Amino acid sequence: MGVLVTSDGAITLPGVLLLVGTGLIGVGQYRSSADFVSTLFGDSSLLDRPIQSNLGLLFIAFGLILAVVANVLGVDDDSAGADLRLTTVKYEMMPPTAVLDELRMIPMTEEAAENTNKGMKATDRDTDGIIDDNRATHAARSKDMKTAICCLSALARRCGKEQKQRQLREQKLSETKSDSYPLEISVAEASSADRFLHEPHELEKICQEAAYIVLKLYPSTDATVSSAISLLALVAKDEEVRRRCIEEADKYGLNIPTNAMKLALTRSKQAVDPAEDDERFSAELQRKGCLLLGALSDNSKDMATKIVDEDGLIVVMDALDWYRCHEDVCNWGLWAIFQFCYEHKGNKAELIKLDGIR
Repeated sequence: MGVLVTSDGAITLPGVLLLVGTGLIGVGQYRSSADFVSTLFGDSSLLDRPIQSNLGLLFIAFGLILAVVANVLGVDDDSAGADLRLTTVKYEMMPPTAVLDELRMIPMTEEAAENTNKGMKATDRDTDGIIDDNRATHAARSKDMKTAICCLSALARRCGKEQKQRQLREQKLSETKSDSYPLEISVAEASSADRFLHEPHELEKICQEAAYIVLKLYPSTDATVSSAISLLALVAKDEEVRRRCIEEADKYGLNIPTNAMKLALTRSKQAVDPAEDDERFSAELQRKGCLLLGALSDNSKDMATKIVDEDGLIVVMDALDWYRCHEDVCNWGLWAIFQFCYEHKGNKAELIKLDGIR
């Protein structure tokens, strides 16, 4: 719920400090002969004030500091959220190429762990030993998945910032470029942050490769699929990203994200009495998938054709049918269908064939 009270009603440390501090200030005011404001903020020294008032102010100040720090770091009810956020911050500070290298190492570490586990003969261990090995393998895989999610989140933040910086740079160049401002001067006056920008398409291609690595590693986990699809949607309009989806389909084929969406929807349909939060998360995954496919086909008939050929239209229609009561899924799903069919007779015919109008 927040940094003061957890979801189960327990009070966090900042909340306790604020409550204790308020109580101490009340006690100090009771013991003081001066009015409330004079007691706390008067000209008297700390030694002249009741010790309870001084301690109360100290507790409140410390509690507020902890609350602000927790809010900035994104600390939730448990330490898992804080660890995830801190790991993401770590990867944000690394160069994107180094983050990509971290993702490339995950298959190697998982393969090494599996080989080690297989190399130990079951006859040499008791039942408890086998269970411990399985738990250790599961824990290692969970850690790798969290690393993958943090890497994708860091790349998404970095890419979003660079895209905004490029827009500001282009806007500034367009405003300053005139007869009295030669191009050289306009470039020199661009933001000093430009020196941190990557070459055109470079960061987008890094993000695309990172997302595909994660989709291939964890196609059956909603959290990783959602993070990967989010990152792909962020770079979907880049020309090089689109080119690689078509010309390098063996590595960056559109079948990979569409299949991930299919599997996620299948898991949602098979869930028995899912929790409300789980259903919302699954619906959000499908919304992101619709956004991705629509963004890829925006103003590109070739991409629209390829997406429909890879069952992208069927995937979107299935998401719309299953999550018909979720407004955001319907909104972006219909938008994606519009992008597929805009001035495209073949895709319109396919939509009619699939009874999509009804």
